[in-house]
Amino acid sequence: MNWNEILFWLLKSGLFFFILITACAYYTLAERKVAGFIQDRKGPNRAGFWGLLQPLADGIKFLTKEEVFPTQVNKVMYLIAPAISMTCAIMAWSVVPLGGQLPLPSWLQEATGLSVLDLQIANPDTGILFLFAISSLAVYGIIIAGWASNNKYSLLGAIRSTAQMISYELPLGMSVASIVIITGSLKLTDISASQAGLWNVFKLPGIIAFCLFVVAMFAETNRLPFDLAEAESELVVGFHTEYGAFKFALFFVAEYMNMITMSCVVTLLFFGGYQVPFGILEGNSLQPLIGLAFFLGKVLFFTFLFLWVRWTLPRFRYDQLMSLGWKKLIPWAILNILIASIYIQF
Repeated sequence: MNWNEILFWLLKSGLFFFILITACAYYTLAERKVAGFIQDRKGPNRAGFWGLLQPLADGIKFLTKEEVFPTQVNKVMYLIAPAISMTCAIMAWSVVPLGGQLPLPSWLQEATGLSVLDLQIANPDTGILFLFAISSLAVYGIIIAGWASNNKYSLLGAIRSTAQMISYELPLGMSVASIVIITGSLKLTDISASQAGLWNVFKLPGIIAFCLFVVAMFAETNRLPFDLAEAESELVVGFHTEYGAFKFALFFVAEYMNMITMSCVVTLLFFGGYQVPFGILEGNSLQPLIGLAFFLGKVLFFTFLFLWVRWTLPRFRYDQLMSLGWKKLIPWAILNILIASIYIQF
């Protein structure tokens, strides 16, 4: 790899990061607007036209607020915790393909030595394993935040959230295992390409895996109706009770990054990813761009689903949450792996 290729890769990584941060910022605005619509009110409408500058105002607020360090915290671990959550959220995004290969113009081919642009940062053969390995590390940020705060509410919230995330990683991973069995690959681009004819959600193991995955992804991202770590009536705001200003913003942005990442993953695993339905435009030079548009449309639906569910369904009790994971989802996930194996055999 020459210096031009390295520079090009760094620029692409920076562009992807900028897109993700911008998407997270406006996802917060979308949530507040959707909440306002569901609750029959306007939502943010003061900062800029239709409130479009509200994310910028929020960002300035977080950056300029006074940094407060409670006297009882373990300062080093207290600062490391939000950094872990943010780093894991960004790294998980690095293997998500937004589209196929986009042909580059001749002048850019000469400058970089590349003929096509991959619409993803990295494409490892074990993409889905990398994604879940990095996502599972995010639990350390939460448990460290609760422990380092030296606050009983923070610690209880961290323990709740950790138990919840570890419990729901099992059905989440097993639902993905059935898709890997069907497609025969751990590579996210291969999983997407295998659905050029028929999406996985329309196959018997796929529809069961999809239902399991959607429930588990809400629990993994600590979103309603599974946001037991942040049950205000019991734990104030859980593991980040002692966090404010920019430190809280890192947890806040990481949560929205994880929701966007999960929306991308469910699209790639079950809804064809960036594949144009029925093989239309196969071989057309515009296919990567149209595929990107199809992909973003499906991702937007699932990001909206997170908001819709939050402002519609009530919160579960903690015992109901754990019972659902261990007594319902895991047995169904094991059964679905068996169904997927029979499906492939016959």
